Amino acid sequence: MINVNKNEIQRYLGYRGVTEIDAQISAMIDDCIMEMSSQVAPKSIFRSYPLEIGPDSIDFADIHVTSKNLLKNIKGCKEIVMMAATIGLGPDMLVRRTEVRDIMRAYVYQATGAAMVEAYCDEVNEKIKEEAAARGLYARPRFSPGYGDFPLEVQKDFVRILDMPKTIGVTLSDSLLMTPTKSVTAVIGLAPTDEGCNLAGCEECTMHDTCAYSR
Repeated sequence: MINVNKNEIQRYLGYRGVTEIDAQISAMIDDCIMEMSSQVAPKSIFRSYPLEIGPDSIDFADIHVTSKNLLKNIKGCKEIVMMAATIGLGPDMLVRRTEVRDIMRAYVYQATGAAMVEAYCDEVNEKIKEEAAARGLYARPRFSPGYGDFPLEVQKDFVRILDMPKTIGVTLSDSLLMTPTKSVTAVIGLAPTDEGCNLAGCEECTMHDTCAYSR
């Protein structure tokens, strides 16, 4: 079972900075967590690649990308991990079934699924950190295509390089939307020293101060 934080679901519902919510909504969230937990089918894949960092460009696997925001995140790194994770089609199907009879509950299911896939990514992230530590490397915060100026088009490279349709059952539409929708791709820089990184994904986004979903 994915260990999801109820406060994260509330954040996705727009209750950012709110310490107490309506009892009925709170109970619905609890119910949705239980129901969605029975529908998830978590799968993930990650692979490490040598990393070359230029003055304004980044090369790994066979990807060449320009992103000042990602450069800040992976400064000093020697390797980069490409990861992809999903909690399966079950959550999407649950939302669709619910939309026709209870739009509010469907909205809570959407928020629950979003929080669950992020929680699952945290679990995968920890495994990556542990494997990196065993090799004397330190992991930076994960950084997804679409964060800041890291192009969303890189999703195509993730799907191709990680063979996501085969390995975890995730496909990509022409509009760069993943199916199942509760899926995530990200890179994680690996550095030989524990210098840390001041900025994670949300903090690099230009919408950070106004977005209800930002951390």
